[in-house]
Amino acid sequence: MPLPGTQEDDASGSRSRARRRLKESTSTPPVLRLGSAPAATPTSGTRLGRTKRSAAARKKKSRRGKKRIRGEREEEEREAKKRDTGREEEEEEVVVSSAPSSPLCEPYLPGDGVIYSRIYHPEIYKAFDAEKSSYRQKLAAQFDLPTLEFFTASTCLSADPKLLPGRESGREAVLRSAHYVLGLSSFVNNTLLRRCSGFWIERDEKKNTGIVLTTAHLIRSNCPSMDHWLGQDEYSAEAKVVIHLLDDTTAEGQLIYLQKHYDLAFFRVGVDQSLQLPVPDFSNSVECAQEVFQLGRDEKMNLRITHGRAEYLNPTIYDRYHYMYLSRKDVDNEFDDGGPVIDFDSNVVGIVNNSTDGSFIPSSILLKCLDLWRTHGSIPRPHLGLKFFAIKLLDPAHIEKIRRKFNIDRGLIVQEVSKESHAEKLGIRMGDVIECFEGENISTTVELENMLLDLSKGHFANGNDSHANINVSIGVFNARKRLWRTRELTVNVSDQGEIVAKATRPFNIEGISASVPPDLVASG
Repeated sequence: MPLPGTQEDDASGSRSRARRRLKESTSTPPVLRLGSAPAATPTSGTRLGRTKRSAAARKKKSRRGKKRIRGEREEEEREAKKRDTGREEEEEEVVVSSAPSSPLCEPYLPGDGVIYSRIYHPEIYKAFDAEKSSYRQKLAAQFDLPTLEFFTASTCLSADPKLLPGRESGREAVLRSAHYVLGLSSFVNNTLLRRCSGFWIERDEKKNTGIVLTTAHLIRSNCPSMDHWLGQDEYSAEAKVVIHLLDDTTAEGQLIYLQKHYDLAFFRVGVDQSLQLPVPDFSNSVECAQEVFQLGRDEKMNLRITHGRAEYLNPTIYDRYHYMYLSRKDVDNEFDDGGPVIDFDSNVVGIVNNSTDGSFIPSSILLKCLDLWRTHGSIPRPHLGLKFFAIKLLDPAHIEKIRRKFNIDRGLIVQEVSKESHAEKLGIRMGDVIECFEGENISTTVELENMLLDLSKGHFANGNDSHANINVSIGVFNARKRLWRTRELTVNVSDQGEIVAKATRPFNIEGISASVPPDLVASG
């Protein structure tokens, strides 16, 4: 459905005018075209000859007649040119309709050292509120698109947890895995910052050291926004980290790598030569509805065991999209953050990463991260500048509507496009569908994340810099124009947290603002 005030209106108007002119051209007599001979019509001179007027009068009348004929000829030529232009517009309709629409930007009042008050500046706020209201109306109109329309009530196929029945816990699997599950504490200025869990991933017997993997939340000192895509989280790399071992002793951990996008932290720990240091086996993947256990240790080092089923869900707009989720009854998981997720064979199938309720990074992604870190000392990934949710994971009624309207039942729907990103410049907008990357069909965001890490690995294999740009071929469906396009998206490869900045613009207050009272001007 075209949105008001966008290029869709212009394109729709062009099509209507073109059809109207084409109809007129087929229902009206032929007209004089540019460069053709004039049609034979009775002239004024002939009529003057029959009335035997004077030579001067005939000459004057003849000039007027020729002028009138010339004017009629020029008018006919203009009409013919318009009809030709209408046919050209009809032929070029596909080209015009594929033009990208303007990004929807939320207005805001710029600061510039001035504080605007509703009492002293009612004109500014009246105009600003009107534009804000217009923005909300346009935003609401966007959700009329089938790809963005959400049902107020979900069916039981997506919302009823009873459809994921449980069974008895695997006691032996939990006990075997408990040998490598640890507790960790972080301190800043001798004050407790956070308590988490973690697990051994390797040991160096020659140096008597081991590597512990946990969540970067352990040393996160500030989380000012719910939206992790803004990259505002702060970490204290100098925090003191204490590893709580199973024999009730402790050791200090040294931070050797921090990955902010996946919120992973690696610590090196010196261990006694006689201390056994078991490391886990990893499974290559975890399936939807597979029974798993989430393990962790509380402040008293007691083993925490949470049973549930792994499931794919679309992340919220604030969360990263590389998570799977644990459908479970026990929601008290504060200390489990950073602990392993295991299957019934004691294999690690993920790491708990409580960015949202019950979220964990599946082993398909975790293993690629570990491989990149061991090989290159970092975990870079391409930054697309886009947020997604998967059509496959929507409610079946919603999927059916998208399929009925667009003949699409797979792919990733664009939630947000980063401001001034290459994706925005290519015309990718909220509600569009990206079906394939590098010729490979993608159904979930976890599949996308795996593909991005594979691209990083291939980029390194060619000896390239980890902070270079690469091109990614994408197949995009424009939901407004109903057109498929193939685009080359230029992305940056980096091990920093990807930032997707919301499109905003300053509200124009020129000509509205009265003089600012001196007491409202901010100092400094």
